[in-house]
Amino acid sequence: MRTAILAILAISIAAVYIQTAHAQKIKAVRDAESASVLKINIARNLPDTELHDLIEKDARGRTMLAENPDKIRQAFVFCVPSGSKEVESCVQRVFVTDLGPDETYEITGEELFIEANRLVTGLKWVNNNTLSYERWASPHYGHRYIVDVKQLKQTGAFILSDQ
Repeated sequence: MRTAILAILAISIAAVYIQTAHAQKIKAVRDAESASVLKINIARNLPDTELHDLIEKDARGRTMLAENPDKIRQAFVFCVPSGSKEVESCVQRVFVTDLGPDETYEITGEELFIEANRLVTGLKWVNNNTLSYERWASPHYGHRYIVDVKQLKQTGAFILSDQ
């Protein structure tokens, strides 16, 4: 009996190891076409209510709010009206607040149907001035955008794939 249990345990450990070894890694390739599509402008028409309550949550239920290492800028995601009759639902958009001058910026420029059908994920600060986020079109394909918030411009884009 003990030998059978040990054999089953060994097979289970081997199966987990094989699955982990074969897990696909995400490949990121520079995308020159998408490297300058984003614009960073002062946000207009922000609601007068407490903004913290409007921040979107990720798939795990965590608030999509990221503070830079210096703690002087915060990035977050709101679901805002699309502004188009073609898309009645709201679209997820990234915003950044510079806490020094208390100015909020909105990142725009992606095509309407990309914003409407793809969720923002991976919102994080690379350093004090550089923000990164992703939009996935499917479980296997997406984009990563890089923006320099100090210079108010996009500095890069990558195609993401696990295939």
